[in-house]
Amino acid sequence: MFHKNSKNFSNISLIFLFVVILLISFLSKIWGLGDRVMHHDESLHAYYAWELAFGEGYQHNPMLHGPLQMEAIALVFKIFGDSDFTARFLHALLGSFLVFLPYFFRSKLGNLGAIFSALLIAVSPSLLYFSRFARNDIIVVFLTLSLVVVIWNYIDSGKRRNLYLISIITALLFCTKETAYMIVFSLGVYSVSYTHLRAHETRHDLVCRLLLE
Repeated sequence: MFHKNSKNFSNISLIFLFVVILLISFLSKIWGLGDRVMHHDESLHAYYAWELAFGEGYQHNPMLHGPLQMEAIALVFKIFGDSDFTARFLHALLGSFLVFLPYFFRSKLGNLGAIFSALLIAVSPSLLYFSRFARNDIIVVFLTLSLVVVIWNYIDSGKRRNLYLISIITALLFCTKETAYMIVFSLGVYSVSYTHLRAHETRHDLVCRLLLE
């Protein structure tokens, strides 16, 4: 019973630590978020999202990549109003939540590895920049890392819910940017190769055990 209570306390402490890292990351992303003049790409995304939000409609243009970003920014505009800050708010939010994803990858990283991964994501200058930038990049990063975590969880557990999550995340990736083709191909080849090799090793171990017996 004492061991169980200690384990629960350890999990609560770990979650608390991740929440602290998340809050620090979020503050670094939203501080002065609307102060910087908009990049050309940002202005296009914000403009077409504004048109969608306020009744002008939206027609997909491959120049702007996938429609998910415009639709999400339009929703933010509709709820919080339009400004440079709100145009970038979605990206700051996803960039912040990115630090929490290693928590769900502890089976491979371990608790300490997950904490250090979260810290490195939180202080990364590149991820900080793109989390304050109204473009598809941080959305793709968030969805890709989420996909990696869910694929590994499916390989380890075989639970059907992970297949549903893989389908949803993959669909969102294809709605975000064309790099989804490369991402899905790379992860697909790796996943199939890994499961094949693991199945082969399992059969090999079984044969060796039977021969030894």
